Amino acid sequence: KGGGHSHQIAYFPYFKDIKEFSKALSLLVTNVTLSSQNCKISAQEAFQIINKIGGILIPAHAFTPHKSIYGNCVRRLPEIFSRATLKKIPAIELGLSADTEIADHLKELAEYTFLTNSDAHSLPKIGREYNIVELEKANFKEILLALQRKEGRKIIANYGLDPKLGKYHRTFCEICNYTATSNPPVYKCEKCGSDKIVKGVFDRIIEIGDYQQSISPSHRPPYYHQVPLEFVPGVGKKTLNKLFDYFGTEMNILHKASYQEISRVVGFEIAQNIILARKGLLNLSPGGGGKYGKVKKKEKISGDKNLQLNF
Repeated sequence: KGGGHSHQIAYFPYFKDIKEFSKALSLLVTNVTLSSQNCKISAQEAFQIINKIGGILIPAHAFTPHKSIYGNCVRRLPEIFSRATLKKIPAIELGLSADTEIADHLKELAEYTFLTNSDAHSLPKIGREYNIVELEKANFKEILLALQRKEGRKIIANYGLDPKLGKYHRTFCEICNYTATSNPPVYKCEKCGSDKIVKGVFDRIIEIGDYQQSISPSHRPPYYHQVPLEFVPGVGKKTLNKLFDYFGTEMNILHKASYQEISRVVGFEIAQNIILARKGLLNLSPGGGGKYGKVKKKEKISGDKNLQLNF
C-alpha cells in the first residue's frame, strides 16, 4: 500500500503449518525454494494468509532503508495494516541499526514488544543478537504470551548490536561514500552535497518520530548493547579460537568473563578492549549504506576508564 517493499517474519506453532504456508506462497512467488523472492501482495494480505494458518506476523528490521515498513513504505502502521490487524501483531523487530531508545521516538510503538533477533541468513551471525524470555515452557503458546506480555510471561532483556555498528545506522552518500555524522535527519551529503543517499535508520526515525526525546513505556526491558568480538581491535581468528577454547561461547566473553580472566588468555590489551566494549566506552564510527560501523583507532585510555576494567 505504501509503494515500497518490506520484509515480514512469520512464526507458526507446528511444522505442518509452515508447510501449509509454503504451499500458499508457492502460488505467489516464482520459486518458493529460493530466498529473497518477491511476493507481490500487500503486508495486510500477507497477514491474512499467516493468520488464517494460525501463525503470527511481526514486521522485520522495521526501519532499514531497504525492504522495511518504516524504512521505505509508510510513516505509520495504520497506513499499511488495518486496526484489527494491528491488535494481532504482538511485536516489532528492531534490526541492527536501532535500539529501544531510538525506536521509542515513535509514539505508536509504545504498545508493542521489541525484539532483537539475529541474522538468519548467515550461519556465523545466528545468536549474535537475542532476547531473554520469561516462560513456563518453551513452546509457541508461551512465546506468544511473552510477546503479548500476558500471564507474567515477557521479554526481560534485549541484547543487540550497538546500533552505531549497524549497516544502515546513518545516512550514506552513494557518490562519495561518506557516512553522515551531523545531527539527524540528514537529506544531503555533508561532504559533497549530493542528494543521492541511502537514508540511515537513525535519520529516518528522527524524521518521522513524534518525540524530540525518546519516551519508553514502563514495560520496556533493559537493552544491552554488544560489540561482537570480530569488531574488537586486535581480535583475529587465532585470538577468537583461543578465547572460544577457554570460555566456550562469545556471550561468556562479552558479558561474563573478567578482565583478569581474559587477559590471562589473550593479554591485557585485548582484554582491555573487550571490557571497554562491554561498558560502552569504545569510540565507534557509525555504519551506513550497507557497511558496518567500526571501532575507531585506539586512543589513550583515561585513568577513569582504567579503574573500571576490574568490574
